[in-house]
Amino acid sequence: MKLLCINLRHILRVVEVFLLVSFISIGHARNTTSCSCGYIDDQGHLWREAIVTEFTNTSDILDVLGDDWDRSEDTEPQPAPATANIQYIQTNVLKHNSALGIQATAHTSGSSSVDSGEIFTQRSDILYGTFRMRAAVPSVPGVVFGFFSYESDTQEQDIEFLSSDSKSHQHVQYTNQPGTVNGQVDEEAYRDVEIDAANFTTLGEHRFDWLKTATKYYYNSNLTATINKNVATSASEIVVNVWSNGDPEFSQGPPTSNAIATVEYIKLYFNSTSLSEAKFHEACSGAGKVARCAV
Repeated sequence: MKLLCINLRHILRVVEVFLLVSFISIGHARNTTSCSCGYIDDQGHLWREAIVTEFTNTSDILDVLGDDWDRSEDTEPQPAPATANIQYIQTNVLKHNSALGIQATAHTSGSSSVDSGEIFTQRSDILYGTFRMRAAVPSVPGVVFGFFSYESDTQEQDIEFLSSDSKSHQHVQYTNQPGTVNGQVDEEAYRDVEIDAANFTTLGEHRFDWLKTATKYYYNSNLTATINKNVATSASEIVVNVWSNGDPEFSQGPPTSNAIATVEYIKLYFNSTSLSEAKFHEACSGAGKVARCAV
């Protein structure tokens, strides 16, 4: 969940997308010549572009984030019943367990905010795709671990884990925002899922497929939920974060010790508003109509 996000970061993003359009092609950094005809997923959907980020076996996590991801550095004021603001700081994105760590820091009594961590794609032109993250959920109570698409609070598709949940190792919430109607949970836009065989505190792949008529959610390649309502229609960024605001009705906490998520990889296969279908086919033909890459 991304709250109160109208800030300088998003103003700058408009400029970034304008600059991106000036040079984007199928030869984007993550689209090698061998995949110039796109990526075909296990459901038969064809995606034109990719951002694939592996965080293991590297000594420099920040170098791996490279030109594809940014770390957040901003404050998000929180309304009641939250007890603290969210303060994203770049140092809460770090190397951890030979992978990427994103954390919310132990809250200092009396502090008005909780230091949290977040990364987001530099690109905000992403429109439909399959989005995958192999990660382990924080075990320390009092935080939210999120993986989602975001354009606004009504154009957002969430995978969220609440570490204070009594079954946080098996419980996940999927939401196509807004997830409420007249202050009540909208059962058509929200799924509360418990996976008996899961242990989210160990590494597993969490995934959502953003299609035109549905958002499909997966765990370890198994379909766990489909939501047809409030499917986003606006080009978006992809976000991963760990945060707390002390809200007794949601995040709970704040955490009393560092709560850290471990991320081994993030794999994004998608279409965008910057690469048209015509330009994509032109590039594919120019590459000799090579076979599509299976993902």
